[in-house]
Amino acid sequence: MTRRPDPFNKHTLEKNLLEQGCPESCLSSTISNYRLFVPLLFAELGEERVFQLLNNARADLGLGEQESAWRSSVKHIVTWAEDAIEQYKARRDRSPQPPTDEEKGPQPRLL
Repeated sequence: MTRRPDPFNKHTLEKNLLEQGCPESCLSSTISNYRLFVPLLFAELGEERVFQLLNNARADLGLGEQESAWRSSVKHIVTWAEDAIEQYKARRDRSPQPPTDEEKGPQPRLL
């Protein structure tokens, strides 16, 4: 059986990013963005579009026809993604934000 990619293996992801030319100084932020972008894409695409993409790639990936199993998987993955995005937003809302220029008040003038 062909082994599927492991998108959660951080070491492999780092290695692949470096091989693709990602500077080492950018690895941390790229991986952080990846962790946000993956659930964002699933949540934004929604169940039907994710299923269509999967079904359209079936022949190219050499997958059998498993519509009911895929629909169930897609439903759970999209639900997870929507929850992950909501949790991210909630954490962002609770984290302290730097004051805006208006909140800081007028800046002293240098003479």
